[in-house]
Amino acid sequence: MADSVETVATTLEGQLWELAVRAQAAELAIPAETRPNNVTTTIDTENQTVAVTFTSPATFTVSAAGALVAAPTPYLP
Repeated sequence: MADSVETVATTLEGQLWELAVRAQAAELAIPAETRPNNVTTTIDTENQTVAVTFTSPATFTVSAAGALVAAPTPYLP
């Protein structure tokens, strides 16, 4: 499981961007033949936007109230 990280951004949007960059770096540390590609970022300088997509393995259970509960599972070492 990957270590937690401390962010320095002062906004939620900035923290999300920091986490995406850190997750991508953690993925790149895994050997290419087994490396996941669960984080993608797209920078659009013309429109001044950043898009982040994250896919994570998860477990699913049903709560006592009948609600579906999803919990991401670790995939990074």
